[in-house]
Amino acid sequence: MSFYISFADMLNEFGVDLTVTPYQSPAKTSHFHYVAGERVEDDETPTAQSEQRHEPVVPASSHNALMTEFMTGGAVEQADLIWYSTKFYPKQSIVEIPSQPGERYRIINSSNWQGYSDVVIYELKGDDKHPDGR
Repeated sequence: MSFYISFADMLNEFGVDLTVTPYQSPAKTSHFHYVAGERVEDDETPTAQSEQRHEPVVPASSHNALMTEFMTGGAVEQADLIWYSTKFYPKQSIVEIPSQPGERYRIINSSNWQGYSDVVIYELKGDDKHPDGR
């Protein structure tokens, strides 16, 4: 027997506005094109288009064993925030949350539950030392 758990309505109800810029690996984008058979270097690399989302973001907690790393002597948390979404994004994508001003966050890990639900759970880590979040 298969089942499906829908989270979309709940995520929308408890969500906050945020902006997500999907990560594009520089190695996967071309840095040149051909004109009349001649190789021409691109002036600028294409950037990913930001997307607006309305989904919940909550503080990471040691009581949430979902993404806590247990080690000898205790538990280590790598994430600052947990984000629940209905869309999959790659690691290193940048998330800007207006309710958490002054920092950009990047996706450092995810749990994809889309096999039987419509939710992906992300770990977000803030980094104020790098303005673009990387």
